[in-house]
Amino acid sequence: MSAFITLRFILFLTIASTLLSFQIDEPSINFDTALPSEDTQAIGQITTLAQASAWLGPLAPIAISPFFGITILAGVSQFGGDWELPNSFISDNPVLQNPYLFWTFLCLTLLTSVPRFTKVSKPFAQAIDQVETYAAIITIILIRVLTVFPAEPSGIDEITVAHASIFTFSSSVLFCLFAAFNIVVINTIKFFFEVMVWLIPLPFIDGLLEITNKSICVFLLAVYLWSPAVALGLNFLMLVVGLIVFRWINRRVHYIRNVIWDQLGCLLRPSYQTPKIAELVVFPDRPFGPFPTKARLHLRPHETGWELTQRRLLLGNKTVLLASDSHRLEIYDAILVNRVKVEGPQQAHLLFSKRYSKNLERLSHMLGIHLPSVQRDTNKSAQSLEQNGGLNHP
Repeated sequence: MSAFITLRFILFLTIASTLLSFQIDEPSINFDTALPSEDTQAIGQITTLAQASAWLGPLAPIAISPFFGITILAGVSQFGGDWELPNSFISDNPVLQNPYLFWTFLCLTLLTSVPRFTKVSKPFAQAIDQVETYAAIITIILIRVLTVFPAEPSGIDEITVAHASIFTFSSSVLFCLFAAFNIVVINTIKFFFEVMVWLIPLPFIDGLLEITNKSICVFLLAVYLWSPAVALGLNFLMLVVGLIVFRWINRRVHYIRNVIWDQLGCLLRPSYQTPKIAELVVFPDRPFGPFPTKARLHLRPHETGWELTQRRLLLGNKTVLLASDSHRLEIYDAILVNRVKVEGPQQAHLLFSKRYSKNLERLSHMLGIHLPSVQRDTNKSAQSLEQNGGLNHP
């Protein structure tokens, strides 16, 4: 709970700093007659909101469909003709006006969207979903760095808006951090719902969801072209709603991605299936001690039993010891994912991917976890069958 409150506080500071960073110098506003200070401040606040809307408005549609959203922005910038574009984010941006950007992202949109229409090819698109998110973040950062508002100094470090100890943050840096955070939150939630829909046994529903995603993206970008301020409000509304469920969804997204990436790694590199260190990434199927359901944990042998560690970047690691005299651990090979059964004062199943399914006996020895004889015989039979090239028919 404290981590979530801290995250909200950091988000609030980032939003406030970002909004305050888009300012113009009051001396650069030249009027024949000097305005009262109250009027000058009001003009500055309106300009701040307008410039913030220009940058933060399109983040939500880009987060929903990164490649497609940037393709539309680049297309409007290059082929808009006589359209009255709302701001320099589109009209004067050298990145969006680069023809290579439009055609590259159009091809990437087709490459990642077409596989999402069928349940057979959708796992491929889901596997590279994170790559798509990172590419969108890098592109949006380049757009921010290379675009300069009127009366704004050029360069990423010209305007200092925040100090933290020995570090100094510029307006562009704060915008980039907020943009990345905004895109990751919304895209993570979208990814989770896409996987849930993929598990529904209806063939047409995946294509329907993809069409819906693209339609929402087009609608939000149309709102942005009509009124960046309204688009900014919708973006903040989606972000707030997303933050309410982000922690719950984010744990499950890490679990799903671990299963998908490990399966893909086994297909591309057979040696990936061989355990090399005495450590296993697991996800509890229920609350287990201080760990919530589907938290990403690292299971390692300990001199008194085993230890479960949740690695946290800012708050430090959280570790729980499972004593061997009070806990019994067993490895089982299941259909979709494997599991470690924990028996003791607290009972749970620690789920892990099928990465080591062909080497469960070796993994059990390395971790010091019991492998039932039935599982051991099944594992050996599967390895023997694979070495012999499958079933031998007379």
